[in-house]
Amino acid sequence: MAIELRFAGFDTNNLRVVVSPLAELMAILHVWAEPDHHFDSSAEVQAIARNLDERTIAEFDALSPLWARFRARFFFPVRSESNPTFERELAGMAALPIDVFVSMAAEAVRGFSKDLPAASELLQDQKIRREFLETCRSRSLGRFELAQQLLEDPEAFRERIISFCSECWNSFFGKEWVALSLTIGRAAAQLSGKLNRADPIETIASLSVTAKAFHGTSEVRFDKLQQRRVQLAKRQLMLVPSRWIGNHLTVKDNAGYPVIIHFPAQTPQEELLQIQQVRDRLSALSADSRMELFRHISAEPMTTSELAGRLGQPAAQISRSLRVLREAGLVVSDRHGKMVYHRIDTATVLRMGPDLLATLTR
Repeated sequence: MAIELRFAGFDTNNLRVVVSPLAELMAILHVWAEPDHHFDSSAEVQAIARNLDERTIAEFDALSPLWARFRARFFFPVRSESNPTFERELAGMAALPIDVFVSMAAEAVRGFSKDLPAASELLQDQKIRREFLETCRSRSLGRFELAQQLLEDPEAFRERIISFCSECWNSFFGKEWVALSLTIGRAAAQLSGKLNRADPIETIASLSVTAKAFHGTSEVRFDKLQQRRVQLAKRQLMLVPSRWIGNHLTVKDNAGYPVIIHFPAQTPQEELLQIQQVRDRLSALSADSRMELFRHISAEPMTTSELAGRLGQPAAQISRSLRVLREAGLVVSDRHGKMVYHRIDTATVLRMGPDLLATLTR
């Protein structure tokens, strides 16, 4: 499955790199709501949360579907500005036509965008309204309660979100943004420079190891748990760097508004695993014979002949097993004089759990 960005007919004058404080606040809230998917930064967010009052924490809990797995589009830039202030972004959310706001909120409250009814139907058609509410109830009581509030009074619902974001700014995010804006600003400047020098399709594909550029069809494909094609002709494309989003990348495509790519500003992309690398490592350890060999060299470095004698296998078979483990990045072979000793790559093995989770959830 993949999200395909189709660049045929795209005007590069419509490409912007945007530093968004509201998107970064949403990223922090997302990490707070999904700690299991952001184990490397969740402790930092929990430290922030411990200093918040009970009312703010309760409101975070109630509104968390808006920034959990499916993040609401109105947290991302809705205007063509390179460096909007937090206040201007909240004003942009407040100025959204109510039907647009309802659609964006309904997507996030329900948690997926497929076959979402029009806002006018959600607000006026009782049958469609009931079906939407029941879908939200089937997911959680919290989502159901949010859906009820959204459809009963959309303006009050919007004011509630804006008020919560303002409270976050006053209680912690305003201070956080002082340093974050420098980090994200540097990443934005570097990317803007790269876009001026290099091919935009290759540059956008470089934002994630899950991406591939296809110049023949003018496409970039992101390996995601979604199947979607986004035509960029006559559209604006905004690249929004984030310090807090970890190694996740999000693509947002809402009709009438800029396409958003929310990407990690600091993650060393070359260190992230490809899906195939995960498969290779799991496959390398799936055979009983290789696992037994792996256990022996985890205790101490051993030569091929030592392993053959200990395991009662031909040296050629041991060599084949070692090659599979070595190609998967799990084993290192070091020469000492005339002898070659094989050992596990301890750092790689220790990271297998976190690497697997990061790869599956990005």
